[in-house]
Amino acid sequence: MIGPRVGFYVHYHGMGHKHRTEAILQHLTIPASVVTSRIDTLEWSGHTLTELIGLDCDNDNLSPDGLRHASDVPSLHFAPLWSQNISNRVAKYTTWLAKSKPDLMVIDVSVEISMLTRLASVPQIVMRQHGDRSDPAHLGAYAAAHSLLAPFPEMMEDEITPDWVRAKTVYLDGFCRNHATGPSNSAADTSDVATIVFMFGRGGSGDVHKRIRAAAELLPEYQIIVIGKEADEMKAYDPPNLRYLGWIDNATKYTTTADVVVTAAGHNSVMELGNARCKFIAVAQPRPFAEQFRKVEILQREGLAIGLDQWPADEAWPSLIQRATNLDPSRWDSVFARDGAKQAADHIHEVAAWSHQKREQSAKVSI
Repeated sequence: MIGPRVGFYVHYHGMGHKHRTEAILQHLTIPASVVTSRIDTLEWSGHTLTELIGLDCDNDNLSPDGLRHASDVPSLHFAPLWSQNISNRVAKYTTWLAKSKPDLMVIDVSVEISMLTRLASVPQIVMRQHGDRSDPAHLGAYAAAHSLLAPFPEMMEDEITPDWVRAKTVYLDGFCRNHATGPSNSAADTSDVATIVFMFGRGGSGDVHKRIRAAAELLPEYQIIVIGKEADEMKAYDPPNLRYLGWIDNATKYTTTADVVVTAAGHNSVMELGNARCKFIAVAQPRPFAEQFRKVEILQREGLAIGLDQWPADEAWPSLIQRATNLDPSRWDSVFARDGAKQAADHIHEVAAWSHQKREQSAKVSI
């Protein structure tokens, strides 16, 4: 008898969902498939990854008239009308489910894919994220799932999460791309200059140059390094302690030796900095379902970082940096007590084996 098989639906916005899936795949010992859009042509890693299935993207080639109906259905987040892309997407995904017969799908994340998976009679595990997920669509996806995976330990749970959602949740210790490297040794940095790193992702918006320039002027004793942004046309007015590096591949070279890092509150950035035991300030960016606003509250509550719900006033920077230098990075030890990616892989394997047995051995009835 062929053993259990699992499929992963991986959302295409940013690279965080891909990196999370790849971290889990490194520990998975059963055959796995990945279903996604837009990023299916990238290189993927995984010891047992057997296939990549590319679906038409639901955000491409939309009818403007149909887009006006995208939010008509409370139990779905995005269901526009008259989109051939979405018709093709639904047909290809459900056809693949019927032919390939995965014993389990891991959905990270899409309410629409979750509902299709349940309608296709395939058990699923849904990946949770921080934020206010109390809308009918999220709650429906959670109800449709066998179980939920939280890529954070229970100490980082949000107080607004319903009890029944908590009861279905398997909490994971922290994990990230650089999990194997563990905490950094900042003492190994031979620089005599105190450093603050401002880190921006590819998705950052808005002109922050003026604000960073003001922060640098108020912090003359620090070297200010900016990652993810280039200097603007006013660079001649930048103070001498301010340096822009633009987009670089080795950001950890700078963040792990910085005295303080300032970052958006995206999940992967937060976990990578926590894994390295960096002292950091997390500034919430507007995201659907208040994801980052909820996360900074949790980081602040647990003493893991200085959490801000908006960019601070210029004059607040000296006191904020002082507060950040007083953080205790060992607070992250309990978050990374074990490898959360391996915990996820173990749970996925267990549920896939259960589903496989039920599929193969259950007697069939008609009603």
